[in-house]
Amino acid sequence: MPATNGAGKVKIGLALGGGAARGWAHIGVLRALKKAGIQPDIIAGTSIGAVVGACDVAGHLDELETFARELTRRRVLGYLDFNLSGTGLITGHRLGERLAKHLGDTRIEDLPRSFTAVATEIGTGHEVWLSRGSVVDAVRASYALPGVFRPVKVDGRWLFDGALVNPIPVSVCRAHGARYVIAVNLNIDISNRGTISNINPMPQS
Repeated sequence: MPATNGAGKVKIGLALGGGAARGWAHIGVLRALKKAGIQPDIIAGTSIGAVVGACDVAGHLDELETFARELTRRRVLGYLDFNLSGTGLITGHRLGERLAKHLGDTRIEDLPRSFTAVATEIGTGHEVWLSRGSVVDAVRASYALPGVFRPVKVDGRWLFDGALVNPIPVSVCRAHGARYVIAVNLNIDISNRGTISNINPMPQS
């Protein structure tokens, strides 16, 4: 039987992959889907895909698009708060503050649609699914590129960029009940690596 929601509708998932600055293309994908009358029930994002996916589910895609369109080289440099501790070239606090400006203290479980950010656990290399807790923390952990951004601590575990283990999180959408998954690949390498560790297990119905 196909996975459905409470109304009997087949669930559609959207897997937004990593891809650094190319990830702004995800905004165009969401606009095109909306124009076609398609609203994904489940969104899973890795790295920049988590940023765009979270903002869409939280209803702040317009603000994100405005931010992306207004970026210049000078403004990008303004967000680079360099870190001298050795855990990452950039602390990521300024970018985190920008996200918090729009997302605030929103928790993933309070979002109107299902959202999961994918991250990688330092040390074990396990794939971690963030489907509960702070939206900002989950997104920051998902895009924390090793050696560039400082890792983010979530529930006692240090996490960084999810693209290392699941660059296009189709498996996350499937696990959360999506019958059909629209996958957006911004890179060539789409192979999965590592072991899955769900840090925020979803309640069983």
